[in-house]
Amino acid sequence: MKRIILIFAALLIATFAIAEFRPFVNKGGVYKQFDEKIDVVKIYVPTEDCPKGSFNYYRSCLGYLDGEVASYYSDKCDFFALNIFNNDVIFVIPKDTTKTQLTQQDVNNYLAGYKIDEMKFAQKLRDGVKDKSIRQRFVEESLGMKAQNNELKDEVHGYTYIFQNGFMIDYKIHDGLNEDAKDVKVNFSQIFSRIKSNASKYYGESPTLMTEYINGQCKYFRTIEMSYLRSASNPTINYNYALLYCVFYSGVNLDDFMFFVPDAKIASSVNNYIIMSCGSYVFTFKDKVLVKM
Repeated sequence: MKRIILIFAALLIATFAIAEFRPFVNKGGVYKQFDEKIDVVKIYVPTEDCPKGSFNYYRSCLGYLDGEVASYYSDKCDFFALNIFNNDVIFVIPKDTTKTQLTQQDVNNYLAGYKIDEMKFAQKLRDGVKDKSIRQRFVEESLGMKAQNNELKDEVHGYTYIFQNGFMIDYKIHDGLNEDAKDVKVNFSQIFSRIKSNASKYYGESPTLMTEYINGQCKYFRTIEMSYLRSASNPTINYNYALLYCVFYSGVNLDDFMFFVPDAKIASSVNNYIIMSCGSYVFTFKDKVLVKM
């Protein structure tokens, strides 16, 4: 599914590049068409990666680095470039080519409350650190706060950013949740609550183990094929997505299985084979790796 979305996004960007639609840039609450004579910042340097009319072209012309900006397509096929740290609109490409200008209210209506999701935000951080495409000054200005000792704590997103020589070089997650868990928490809140409830049941005396359990369960949840997820509500599964994963897939190691499925018991052990049971389910591990028999 992610691959399809990326391909679709690439096609749309390519379409914009070919058609050379002009974005609308915010100027005092009124979005006016991009003007190459006045809207290109001094730092812009044309490259093969920024062909004229493309998303990267306009983003670069306006002085933003790749890690600082996310794209979004509305249901109306309006195209937006957003500041990843505060969700501010950088430019808009409306589907209606007859438009000559947009107001902030127009843009708000197009976005309909959209905000960059946790997974996209986390991916931007990863890529930005890897490519050194997130500037310290940009983050400070976006969040309205200054870094102290090359670190900036962002309570809104739940990260601490680490800078060196003016660029983000690393980050830390405050609550210990990984990117899968943060995404499930935001976009599948009921599922997250059930996973957290199970974590408390099994590992409630250890916050560290609870977090490890939640992170792993959310990772399995995001890995399992959508058609299989209906089975999670079965009382024998009880929203244990690691257990559900093991029902349909192989490759899980025994240590992980025993951590995420603590109700499982050893049924037998012969040579390099270990048979585990959990309710009516039976799992075979060869050399401590789950195999399908």
